[in-house]
Amino acid sequence: MADFSALPGEDLDSALGRASVYLAEAGVESSQADSQLLAAYLLEKQTGEPVSRGRVQTLALLGTPVPADFDRLVTLRGQRIPLQHLTGQAHFRGLTLSVGPGVFVPRPETELLVEHAVVEYQRRVAKGTLPHRPLVLDLCTGSGAIAASLATELAGAEVLAVELSKDAAAWAERNLDGTGARLVRGDALTALEELKGQVTLVASNPPYIPQGAVPKDPEVRDHDPALALYGGGEDGMELPSAIAYRAYDLLAPGGYLIMEHAETQRELMRQAFEKAGFERTESIDDLAGKPRHTSGYKPVSKS
Repeated sequence: MADFSALPGEDLDSALGRASVYLAEAGVESSQADSQLLAAYLLEKQTGEPVSRGRVQTLALLGTPVPADFDRLVTLRGQRIPLQHLTGQAHFRGLTLSVGPGVFVPRPETELLVEHAVVEYQRRVAKGTLPHRPLVLDLCTGSGAIAASLATELAGAEVLAVELSKDAAAWAERNLDGTGARLVRGDALTALEELKGQVTLVASNPPYIPQGAVPKDPEVRDHDPALALYGGGEDGMELPSAIAYRAYDLLAPGGYLIMEHAETQRELMRQAFEKAGFERTESIDDLAGKPRHTSGYKPVSKS
């Protein structure tokens, strides 16, 4: 596929239209949005002020010139380089996270996981059942998206984020800076041994893709790190199951676990939670109506 090239004297409106067609022909489903977001990113760099997609559309109608470097970024996006790698940013629950090669780009589905964790925490605040020092963990934090959100949204919580990958941890450290959350370098299955039985809430988006289920989208297959994708075993459940057992050990009686998974793993995840000892398990659908999260509680007293 030939590179995208700006035309002499072309204004932004024309370039956006051609870029949208170019990206669609390259297989980018969100071609119009991505062309506008690339323009917004470049215009922000020019002006030093936030530029929304709506502002881009307005500027295009006003005959604004094409920002410098637009053609290069459109060409790279057409090569299926993730949009977030080109801008260095991912938006997540009102936060702007730094992302790039070596870290899993956070998805909108995970924002819903955070929402349920926040609701559970607030329920405990309302009931007055939070401990004096509520501990909240994000196991397999990746970019730090979950931990950063929880740290900024859960008043009074001490949030810890565990990450094994050196590359991902570097991004997480940047994203957690100033949030109050603390990054712990290590294996989610063995870290924080000193906190066993003391944690209030665990949220996790672990690797869960089955080994043979290679993602079809080049943005995921070629750019998200394999360590963040594949959960181990034919069903992808080796690591998620191990995380469930580890979370059970770390949680205090009555503690809450919520974990993300593939839409095909609803029953497998429920079984993993129950084998680990959790009760009151619940399967939670995403906004598309697909099973995406499972939650459960550690019994208050073990029978």
